[in-house]
Amino acid sequence: MRKTLRHVLLKGLAIGALAVSAVASTLVAPASAQSYSWQTVKIGGGGYVPAVIAHPGQQNLFYARTDVGGAYRYNSSNSTWVPLLDGLTPSQAAYDNVQAIAIDPNNTQKLYMVAGGGHDWQTNCCGGVLISNNQGASFTIVPLTFELNGNERGRSVGERLQVDPNLGSVLLYGTANTSAGASTNGLWKSTDSGAHWSKVTSFPAMSNNDTGAGVSFVAFYKPSGSSGQATPRIFAAVSTPAAASSGATLYQSTNGGSTWSQVPGAPTGQLPQRGQIGPDGNLYITYSQHDSSSSGWGPDGLVHGEVWKYNIPGNSWTNITPPNDSQQLAGWFADYGFSGLSVDPAHSGVVAVMSINRYDGHGEALFRTTNGGANWVDATANVNINLTAAPWNGTRGYIGNWSGVALDPFNTNHAFVTWGGGIMSTQNLTASANGQTVNFALDQNGVEEGVPLSLASPGVFSWGGSVPLVSGMGDMCGFFHASLTQPPAEAFSNPTCGNTTSLDWAKSTPSILVRVGQFGSAAGGISYNGGYSWSPFTSNPAGATANGGGNVAINADGSAIVWSPGDSGVAPAVSTNSTYSWTSTSLPAGTPVVADGANVNNFYAYDRTNGKVYVSTNKGASWTQPVTPIAWHTLITPFGKSCDVWLYGYSGLVHNTTCGSGTWTTLSGPTSVQAMGFGKAASGQSYPAIYVSATLNGVVGVYRSVNGGSSWAKIDDAQHQYGGFRMLTGDPKTFGTVYAATNSGRGVIVGTSPN
Repeated sequence: MRKTLRHVLLKGLAIGALAVSAVASTLVAPASAQSYSWQTVKIGGGGYVPAVIAHPGQQNLFYARTDVGGAYRYNSSNSTWVPLLDGLTPSQAAYDNVQAIAIDPNNTQKLYMVAGGGHDWQTNCCGGVLISNNQGASFTIVPLTFELNGNERGRSVGERLQVDPNLGSVLLYGTANTSAGASTNGLWKSTDSGAHWSKVTSFPAMSNNDTGAGVSFVAFYKPSGSSGQATPRIFAAVSTPAAASSGATLYQSTNGGSTWSQVPGAPTGQLPQRGQIGPDGNLYITYSQHDSSSSGWGPDGLVHGEVWKYNIPGNSWTNITPPNDSQQLAGWFADYGFSGLSVDPAHSGVVAVMSINRYDGHGEALFRTTNGGANWVDATANVNINLTAAPWNGTRGYIGNWSGVALDPFNTNHAFVTWGGGIMSTQNLTASANGQTVNFALDQNGVEEGVPLSLASPGVFSWGGSVPLVSGMGDMCGFFHASLTQPPAEAFSNPTCGNTTSLDWAKSTPSILVRVGQFGSAAGGISYNGGYSWSPFTSNPAGATANGGGNVAINADGSAIVWSPGDSGVAPAVSTNSTYSWTSTSLPAGTPVVADGANVNNFYAYDRTNGKVYVSTNKGASWTQPVTPIAWHTLITPFGKSCDVWLYGYSGLVHNTTCGSGTWTTLSGPTSVQAMGFGKAASGQSYPAIYVSATLNGVVGVYRSVNGGSSWAKIDDAQHQYGGFRMLTGDPKTFGTVYAATNSGRGVIVGTSPN
């Protein structure tokens, strides 16, 4: 993900057992499975893709890794990316954060990934190695004994994981530089194709202080060995400020990793980012310095970049940094770093590098050389960008921020560029050598890496119109989805935002929606045409800021709005007039609120910290606490039902039909309910269909009830678990349709059923 979204996602659930398949057989469900179809809602990418890897042994075999949205394999026949990790179970959600990816250059079927979500909230551990023998169609997962995070700072480096090109059973993996991992930081080795791992104790210790990226890349020097024998000469780079201060950033082993020594002559003050060995015997490395004003260690916070090559046979260094074009750039734009790197394994001396953090009207620059860095051509000096695949990205004539690059080893004109918003590609890369325009196009069809923060599917408008879905997104603000299979034309505007933290719609006047968010031109806004266009609130509640976000609810006819800002210490406030002046309520600060599904006077709130339910029967003006504390998690109301309130959480479901007062009924069945939503009632039923992501009789999955929770049917399958769902909302217009947000960052998922 990009800069504005940090630590929004749940950090992953319990880690999967040794050698389990990410696309395991369907569990025997306690209720009858439905005939459901699952797919992603078309947005067109939007998240950070740190790297694309090209396989040198098979034309058009490319893999992409994302920081929160899994991994993909390219299908050249229809120019789409095939998701590889949609079969992850909820307990394996952390593996959607892919930190490194590696191929066996001698085996086109073999694929390895290292993945993890950092400090896991259930188990406090750990990352894992995902191993595939069929190009990612299925995986065996080998848990590691330490945590790692594919979405951490430093995730642009690589690749940390490599396969020995002479002996494919040998792999090396380099860790980050965390303080929590002081005992496990460094290099890890497997000699049995990833099934078992041991720490390389002879590798120099890192500083273990959460600075830099740690081990940024590993590179095997194939000519030093022979086929069938472990490669003796190996390089590994350490990207930490402590190492950079003395130039002790590159290490080598001449005995297959048994012992290591520093390679002298590396540039000082520079953090190595990516490294690859070319057929000319040179190890090419991109470097950047750390911006002292930033907490980032890549992709953000990198400046003053350089490119070097180390001639392995000659043990010599050469600075081959492309000419700086600072005369065209103003201020700190001139201080961009270098990170992205691709060495063409089929053409000696052909290398491409990418700038990073070059925030100007030009965007990131792709420099290409055909003579080992003696001369460079800026392949992005004159570009044409086709954004048809995601028109909401806006009209731009440049590559986006945080770019990586992958040259096609079978076609010198073809290359992929990754960036903070997805993937681009070109089919005429070499045209830049003659000063001609290089054509790039978004090439991320199938990659959906957005993080939904709020979802709304309004009912049919009074004039007969409707919209399937309105999404509030992290980093991308949000979208009006006129179609689920075509990308939106534009993102939310007026107000603009980075994150839309909450959406709601008026249940008896569905054309009215409200939203609140962060990092934009205003904190909140209202729409009178189903989310197609918006007008900003003219003011904020007392103490609320434009970046507060928080939670918002609108009553059934749109005459009252209650906003609970995310700013610390700011109480929820209510507005009942068109000028959006706000009156603070007596609710505790930060208390989430919901509106009654039919009664225009009623709002409900739930203080999760103290387990208290609050009720307003006068459009939010005053609040009472009619019930004793309830240790639950989230409050929700179904559309079209008056005084009908639910609470869900790890203990299951409780239901109240007396406006939050009186008796709450505990339902038997689902437990550990992570998400809940309501959709159109089934034929012959009066109560909306209920959808939950929960555990039922020990089976984790997505369940649907058409009779108010009396019975349940499991509707997901083994191939479409997406690491579990943290948000569900049914469609009130179409029975069986449910929209979901995953525990990771796989965009918006839609499930549909013919019955």
